[in-house]
This record gives sequence, C-alpha cells and structure tokens, in this order.
Amino acid sequence: HHDSSAETAKMVERLNNATGALGALKYLQSASRDLSGAESRLSSGLKVSRARDDATAYHSAAVMRGQGSSLNAVTLSLGRAESISDMAIAGAEQISTLLIDMKSTAAQAMAADLTEGQRAAFSQRYAGQMTTLQSFIRNASFDGANILDGSKPNGVSFIADAEASQSLTLEGRNFLPGGPVVVAPLSNTALNNSQAAADAFALLDQSIANVGDQLNEMASERKRLEAQKGFVSRLADALAAGVGRMVDADLPAESALIQALQVKQELSASAIGIANSAPQTLLSLFRA
Repeated sequence: HHDSSAETAKMVERLNNATGALGALKYLQSASRDLSGAESRLSSGLKVSRARDDATAYHSAAVMRGQGSSLNAVTLSLGRAESISDMAIAGAEQISTLLIDMKSTAAQAMAADLTEGQRAAFSQRYAGQMTTLQSFIRNASFDGANILDGSKPNGVSFIADAEASQSLTLEGRNFLPGGPVVVAPLSNTALNNSQAAADAFALLDQSIANVGDQLNEMASERKRLEAQKGFVSRLADALAAGVGRMVDADLPAESALIQALQVKQELSASAIGIANSAPQTLLSLFRA
C-alpha cells in the first residue's frame, strides 16, 4: 500500500511539473535551433556570416577582405602599367624597323652621280618616312598615357602594394626626331647632296643604336611589372584562401549534421509524446 501511495505521489508531481515533457521539449528546441543554423550555413556556404556567429573570425575576415580588395586594385593598376608598356615597346620596335629603312634611303642618296629627279625622289621618300616615324610615336599611347613622345618627363608611376607605400615607374622617353634618342632631325635638306646624305646616314645609325638601348631598358621595366603583378596576385589568392578557411562552411559536414539533427528532432518529438502520455496512466486509475 505504501509503495502504491509513493508511486501515485510521484505521478502527481509529474503531472504538476511535466519534467519529462519539458526535458524532451528542451532537446527538441535545441535540435531545431541547431538545424536552423546548419541549414543557414549550408544555403549561404558560410559558417561565419554575421558578427554574432564568431566575432573574432568575422572581424579578421573583414580586415582581410579589405586587404584583398586593395590588392585587386593594385593588380588593376599594374595591369594598366603593363598595357602602357606594351604599347610603348610595340611602338619602339616599329620605329627601329623604320629607322633601318630610312638608313637604306640615306645610303642610296649618298651616291654622287644621281640626277636631280632621283635625288628629289629620295628626299620625298625620306620626308614621308619621317612623317610615319612621328605618327608611330604619337600612336604609341594607351589610356591617354604616352611614354615615347616626351610628354611625361617624370614618367608614369603606379601603386605596387596594398599600403600604397611602394610604386613602380615607367620612365618617360622622347623618341621624336632631333631628340636624345632619334638624333636625326626633321629636315627638308637632309638628302640634298651626297655629303648631307652621309651625315643623315651617320645620325640614323646612332638613332638605331639608341632605340636598341631604350628597348632593352623598356623590356626590363616590363619584366619588373610582370613580376610585381604576379607577386600581388599570389598575395590576393592567399588572402582569399585565408578568408575562406575562416568563414566558409564545410558543406559535406553540414549536410551530414542536418541529417543527424533531423533524426534528433524526430526522436525528441517522440519523447514528448511519451512524456505527455504518462499523466494519461494516472487518469486510467480513476476510470478503474
């Protein structure tokens, strides 16, 4: 009899407090919360999408994303520098080829036994080649920057790192006739006689050597740009990978976790049903 009373008291206590049902409900709520979080991570692909997920990781990722953005801007800047350099090198190569043709014209005009008509024809051809030379120089620009026409005496500088503390400079050059590189001047009388033609020949020879020297320097500048751009690009990739490791969700793991939590949810729901059926047993005593 005593045992029966104790059992009844325990049932009454359960009826008042529903501890079993509350425990199962707590597990159900926990599983539902975890499931919601896992589904959110799976759909966004991020394990840290808000500061409240992990404040430290969120802050670090934000800082690293900022650095990554700066590095991408540097890559763009260096890409523009490469394009300007490529245009200038292509222009200088054309100029070098044209100077060789002009030297040939001057060599032919060095002959002493030319008729006036022949000499006039050589002079006309030479003048046309000079015009073409200037056209090559004027057209060797990219995005408004020309480093062959003497318009950039201080060169063109480009930011080379994320802190903007380093810069790379493309040197400004002057390839215009009569300048420091193409020393043969603009002249209507350059091939007027064999001696003048010989002088023009010597100046063109010197000009070809000068352009060759400049091309070597320009190729070195281009290589430096390429190396720096490659380095910055690798840094940006490493930063992006670091951010990914910090905030990206492990999708296979999240998928497996969702399945486990769904099972846990079902079990918790069943446990609530079982816990809620316990007071029904008490009622059956009264029905008897």
